[in-house]
Amino acid sequence: MFAYNRFSVFINGKYLMRGPVRFENKGPEYASCNISSYLKKGKNVIVVVVHRFDHTGQIMAHEAGFTALIMLGDSKNSQIKTDGSWKVSQEFSYLHRPFAWSSIRENIDARKMPANYISGTFDDHSWENAVAVKNLKNFVPLRKQELPFQQETDINNIVVNGKPASRQLPITVKKGDTLKVTLPDYYQAYVSLDLDAEAGTLVHIFDKDGELNNAYITRNGLQNYTSFNTYGTKHFVIYVVNGSLKLNRLRVIERRYPLKRVGSFTSNDKLLNSLWDRLTRSLQIISEDAYVDCADRERVEWMDCDPPAFDVTRTAMEGPDLKGKKMYADARLLKQMLRRTALSQGPDGRVKAHTCSDRWDIHGYMEDRACDWVEGVRRYYESTGDKAFIRELWYPITQQLNWFLARRTERGLVKAREWELSTNPLRYQVCEGTGLNAFIFKALADAAYLGKEIGHNKESLFFGDAAEKLRTAINKHLWDKNRGTYYSGYMDDEDAAKKMFAKQHCNITMNNGYAEPTFEAAIFAVDQGIVPTARLDSVRQFLKDKWDKPYCFMSYYYSFKQMYAENDNKSDGKILDMIRERWKPMLDYDWQTSWEHYFEEGSKVHVYSIFPAYFFSSYVLGVRPDGPVWTKKVIIDPRLGDLNYASGSVVTEFGKIAVAWTRTTDGMKFNINVPKGVSATLKLNGEHKVADFQLNHKKMVIEKTGNQYGINLSSGKWSGAIKYAD
Repeated sequence: MFAYNRFSVFINGKYLMRGPVRFENKGPEYASCNISSYLKKGKNVIVVVVHRFDHTGQIMAHEAGFTALIMLGDSKNSQIKTDGSWKVSQEFSYLHRPFAWSSIRENIDARKMPANYISGTFDDHSWENAVAVKNLKNFVPLRKQELPFQQETDINNIVVNGKPASRQLPITVKKGDTLKVTLPDYYQAYVSLDLDAEAGTLVHIFDKDGELNNAYITRNGLQNYTSFNTYGTKHFVIYVVNGSLKLNRLRVIERRYPLKRVGSFTSNDKLLNSLWDRLTRSLQIISEDAYVDCADRERVEWMDCDPPAFDVTRTAMEGPDLKGKKMYADARLLKQMLRRTALSQGPDGRVKAHTCSDRWDIHGYMEDRACDWVEGVRRYYESTGDKAFIRELWYPITQQLNWFLARRTERGLVKAREWELSTNPLRYQVCEGTGLNAFIFKALADAAYLGKEIGHNKESLFFGDAAEKLRTAINKHLWDKNRGTYYSGYMDDEDAAKKMFAKQHCNITMNNGYAEPTFEAAIFAVDQGIVPTARLDSVRQFLKDKWDKPYCFMSYYYSFKQMYAENDNKSDGKILDMIRERWKPMLDYDWQTSWEHYFEEGSKVHVYSIFPAYFFSSYVLGVRPDGPVWTKKVIIDPRLGDLNYASGSVVTEFGKIAVAWTRTTDGMKFNINVPKGVSATLKLNGEHKVADFQLNHKKMVIEKTGNQYGINLSSGKWSGAIKYAD
């Protein structure tokens, strides 16, 4: 079953499903479902409400159309196809709606349609016969959807006007009456009302903080209003404008991707424990038929939803496969994002910054998001080993990278818009920027790796050579030897650049076309592997007194990785202090969800700030992959900072890895459970000399490499203790 662009299905009057999954017009996917349990002996009635909406942040404009195939058993002679025998009628009750970028707002007059057309007893003889679409060339072949159906769950413990709804319903509501509905948490959900009303009663259902803003005019008698779309909400209002009604039943149904939290995190710091819980919950809210940027404003699939969405999925979540089997570290939302991004590619080779929409503005194409995309393809491959998918995306990857390479200047640097972070002074500016060039280098290197993996050796060598040449050019032309770090970029029109900085009230100095070094330039250069070993200490010294500045949340995603790379307990503790200070307002806010910005206005249910949950699992608890999934290796490297105790389960592709760490007066005690078939490298703090190391009650020798002690572990349960001499 598939529709341009939405459908809802009822069999014998019973609700079955709604859909489809999000899609690019170039690559629509059909839904399929076993309906045996919905059928009865004799006559069966299937009703599909099809809704075409011009476009939103998750729907592209397209000619209307619907298709379905019902297979009764395995025989081709037992198939029911959509054809001219199907009966159709325009749904007249759906009136004009104001445009909304996020969720589609509804304005419904129930008097304009029969009361029971979705039932199994409705007489449709007066309806017209369906008509085949005239221009089939506008409809491309369908692919079977790979995502499981979204999970629909009734929300319990709903409160109305301060009291449990279950104790008040049914309730009579008259003109001017207001029902203030409060949910126990923030949800992406749809609303269903069972009503008994006089004809013409106007009801408004709205959420002042979100996108829910619907109107419903009642028909006479018993009826149901169920919103077609879902809305991000915790509080909403039911207000009777005129007339009266009896509300017999109020349902709110959460609808989201079926990610189950099976990871865990507990420490002696209650604030950090609460954050892990609320940030992983926030990921569930913004995981629908795609990772979306936010639940309260856009619900758009942007390429920079990952990182960090898959990081948290990979360490905390389990998803079912299409047969109900457990799937740890479920990579399917990431895969679909990567595929849809490839399908968005234009004739010039650029992929869009976001998918499945007709938005064309400064955010239509974004050079930085294209680099995220290539990085994401490698992340997906190393998590799954899915070479067939890499082959599918290989041509789009080469076209995007060639677009970058065609924009190299005489200095060998790519000239394009600089990396967009709200605190990056050069964001959106066309220049030879350090940040963007660092990410292009990494994208080229990732492509070289992927090309070799699938046997495209010639192109692999080409991209590998281009990556090294770009790395050399960055270190030659963008290195500020006086400051011991990188200029933020080169602009060949210095006067225009200065005017731009003045207009933006940005205090950036220019010298011979070079913009002064910034935190963003330095952190991206380190993170993306641009910095030669001989310069690494110098760049880190430049960064050292800048860690604590107020940056946008996604800046901290990159800076925390580099702070942890220092392998220093003081830096580990500093990260936790920054999280406590900058994420605490989210816990104090009513919704207790992740935010878009630290010090600016923005979405209050956003993907950008969920990543501390990943760091708690992968760095505080210390469980991280050690190479691609097929190596079956992990690193276990706890970073407690100032914590006395931390334990939990970290999800990996191999299953859950349980760890527990407890500080003692002279060292640490621990427990580790390594899954079958997996090997681990245990790494421990090397700042102090080891006096004694016990593993499963046996004294062992633990070797020191660099500034960490390490020992290899096979699968099984391990307990141990380390004592330091000083």
